[in-house]
Amino acid sequence: MTTLSSNQNLSLSEKDRLDILNLNSKHFHSLDALTYVLEGDPAETWASTFHPNGLFQTLAADGKVIFQAQGRDELIDAHRNFPDISTTRHWICNVLIEPHSIGARSASYIIAMDIGVNPAAIIRTGTYDDLLSARDGVWLYEKKVLILDAFSPKAE
Repeated sequence: MTTLSSNQNLSLSEKDRLDILNLNSKHFHSLDALTYVLEGDPAETWASTFHPNGLFQTLAADGKVIFQAQGRDELIDAHRNFPDISTTRHWICNVLIEPHSIGARSASYIIAMDIGVNPAAIIRTGTYDDLLSARDGVWLYEKKVLILDAFSPKAE
């Protein structure tokens, strides 16, 4: 993969960066089915953070595809079939947003916690590598890829 800074001659406005951060928050609030924050069906809201043919992938540390859903219908179905929606909370940090030839590239760290046990336990760790573009002023994911750490719990 190219480095995030490989498109230094391109630029993003502060509004673009805030819109992308807000999209990221909407993505994870809906992924965790926080219906008291976001109205509507969490699966549909999560899928709406992607362009109509958007791609979500989970990769092992070696690059092997563990999971993939592409397009609105597959994304909605995937969300509805994730086994741990109601007991998982995602913590995303160190969000880096850089210009990219299609719009923007974003990277972040992730820790997913099982909140259905006491004390809460880490169930996944890794990084996200995302490609985004804006159409009619609205930023959405073209591709969102979770790359699990080699020794992430539940990395299989």
